[in-house]
Amino acid sequence: MTRIKKLSFVLIGLLIVSFMLSWVGNKDRVSSFDKSLFAIADTTQIRGIIIESNGQTISIKRGEEQWSLNDTYRVDPQLVYLSQRILNAVQTQRPVSPSNFVAIKSDLQESGRLINVELSDGQSKKFYAGGNAAKTTAYFGNEDLTEIFSVAIPGYKSYLSGIFELSLNQWRDRVLFASDWRTIQDLNINYTDPTQPDLTIFFDNKFLAVKEVDLLDTATLMNYLQPMGFFQVNDYLDKGNFTRYDSLLAVEPIAELTLKDIDSSKNSTLIIYPKIPGERFYLLTDESDEMIVVDQQRMEKLLVTSSFFEEN
Repeated sequence: MTRIKKLSFVLIGLLIVSFMLSWVGNKDRVSSFDKSLFAIADTTQIRGIIIESNGQTISIKRGEEQWSLNDTYRVDPQLVYLSQRILNAVQTQRPVSPSNFVAIKSDLQESGRLINVELSDGQSKKFYAGGNAAKTTAYFGNEDLTEIFSVAIPGYKSYLSGIFELSLNQWRDRVLFASDWRTIQDLNINYTDPTQPDLTIFFDNKFLAVKEVDLLDTATLMNYLQPMGFFQVNDYLDKGNFTRYDSLLAVEPIAELTLKDIDSSKNSTLIIYPKIPGERFYLLTDESDEMIVVDQQRMEKLLVTSSFFEEN
C-alpha cells in the first residue's frame, strides 16, 4: 500500500470519527432539556389555575364541592378535566431556534397567557402559553421567558395553548337545565300573547300531568322532557358587546319559563324574548339578568302549549 493510500484511509477514518462525535454531541444537546418541564405529575394537587392576559384575569379555583370561576360562576367540568389532562401530559419538544427566539418571546409577552398553577403544598408553577399565528404550534415559556419551547402531547394533534386562550364566558358551565321526569315538580311557560294558552306540567301524586289535558300522550311528554336532563346554552353574552341582542331587553318578552325541581338548586326562572329576524338564536335572561342565547331549533321545541300533549 502506497503512502498516499495509507494517508487517505487515515483521513477517511478521522472524518468518520469526527462525524460520529459531532452526531453524538448534537444528540446530547437536543436531549439535554427536561421534557416534563411544564408538566404537573399529580393533578389532584391542583388547587387553582390563574390565567392572565392584557390586564384581565380568569381564576379557576377548586372548592369543596365544585370548581368556581372568578368566585362567581360554575366552571364547565369538561374543560377542567381537559386542562388537567393537558397539564399532566404536556411535553417539551425542542427549544425555539435562536433566529426565532426574539419574535416568539415578543408574541408571548404581547398576546400570550401567563399561567399560574397553584398546588396544595403552597407551591405554584408559572409559565407563558401561546403559539404561532396559524394555531398549529404551541409554545410554552418559563416565567422570565429565558427559555421557550415548542410543546405537544404525543398522539394529540390539537393546539395545546388553545384551552388557555378561552374567554371567561367560554369557561362557564353551560348547563341550563339538569332535571328529568323523576325530579321535576312544576314546569310552567306563561306566554304574553293572550291568544296563546300557557303550559303547566306538574307532579300529580304519582306521575306528571299536564293542565287541561285529560287524555295525556305519555310518550310525547317523556320525549319533551328528555332534553331537560342535560340542556346547555349556546353562549353567554356580555351586555354592550352585541347591540342587536341588547336592544331586545327593551322589547316585551314572549314568555316566562319557570322550572321547579326536587333539588331547589336546580330551580330556574327565565325570560324569553322574541327572535330577531334572520338570527338563529333566542335571547333569554335569568334571575341574575344574565344574557343567554339558545338556538332556534331547541328553543322552539320547548315553546309548546298543552294541546301538544293530547293523545290523538
